[in-house]
Amino acid sequence: MDGESISSVLAAYTELYDPPSHTVRLSRTGRPPGELAVVVYLPWETAQLESADDLTLLGTAGFSSEDICADFPCELGVEVKGRLDEAASGEMARALADLGSVPLENGRPYHDGQILTNVSLPFFSRFSMAMLIDWDSVYGFRFPDPVPEVGLLRVVPLFPAEAQLVESSTDRRSGYRALINRGMRTPDPDRQSSV
Repeated sequence: MDGESISSVLAAYTELYDPPSHTVRLSRTGRPPGELAVVVYLPWETAQLESADDLTLLGTAGFSSEDICADFPCELGVEVKGRLDEAASGEMARALADLGSVPLENGRPYHDGQILTNVSLPFFSRFSMAMLIDWDSVYGFRFPDPVPEVGLLRVVPLFPAEAQLVESSTDRRSGYRALINRGMRTPDPDRQSSV
């Protein structure tokens, strides 16, 4: 994870969403060493009035230069209901960085549509599983220039019954969309199972 790669991804986030509310900078030790950034987009005050729009978005910058996904170079992103303060967004940023480091440490890259077990994410303590799915599960998401080849994998906390529905689907993207069609609100840590 080098500084140029991080800067390019940060520029792409800014092109796509405007400048972030703030950026969390993390130093990584071990394998691989280096720096990582996590952008934090807090909801606008007007968005806080509408529950569906009251979301904090966090996304990594720097993993796309490493082999964390077998399908395409990517970053990881997650949405959390509500406005996270600086301490809470820092906690979630570290959790995203830890999650992105797993394939680098064990040598087994993630896949689009993969179900993860034994996942521990701040604010989502009721969920022990998560799905990694292309940010746009229908058409596929890629960042704008300067990194048009880089995608974004959404981290979706799941209940075991939801994971089972996804795994029993003919393809995992369809399973994910079936959960969304059943009313699953992925950013809401207080939600009930949609299955």
